[in-house]
Amino acid sequence: MRIESENELSEDLENEIKIVYTWDSLINRIKSREGLMLEPYDCAAGYRTIGYGHLITERDSALLGGITEKQADSLLRHDLNYSKRWVKNNLKLKGTKLIAITNFCFAFGTSKLYRSTLYKKIQKGEKIDEEILRWMNINGSPNPNLQKERKFELWLYTANDKKATSVQNLSEASVLESNVYNNQKNQLQKMLN
Repeated sequence: MRIESENELSEDLENEIKIVYTWDSLINRIKSREGLMLEPYDCAAGYRTIGYGHLITERDSALLGGITEKQADSLLRHDLNYSKRWVKNNLKLKGTKLIAITNFCFAFGTSKLYRSTLYKKIQKGEKIDEEILRWMNINGSPNPNLQKERKFELWLYTANDKKATSVQNLSEASVLESNVYNNQKNQLQKMLN
């Protein structure tokens, strides 16, 4: 293939970029979003929670006295791995789709996801754009943090679809504070120089 100009090279490379988002990146995102609480608290939806968004159940009564940062990290990783296994086993997703829906599942739980129209759409391989964006309310009111997360999940879910038109369109849609696009854009610019 003969490249006529630097602009053509740039366009060709952008069309070949695959979005890479790691599990460690997701853990850091969740930690940043949830914040660390070593004592039990009620989350925005009114559920008793501790650590980085761990829902305290009846069998977790030992956590009511408080936890350490190390325990909070362990609970987060356990909860996230549980969500990941559930999504992988039930929806057979991989890559960024698996990470996106695992983040959703971590936030809402397996039961809510399983009973949802979102679950059915994913199973059928249908577009989820409108459906995932319906999950932005707490007690009937829009929540900016949930809105941000759903847009992030949608971006991540569709990031590597062959139907996506360009990296610019994906980034304009909802890259948000994620540095993925900027890092890849910087790498692309270095390659061109």
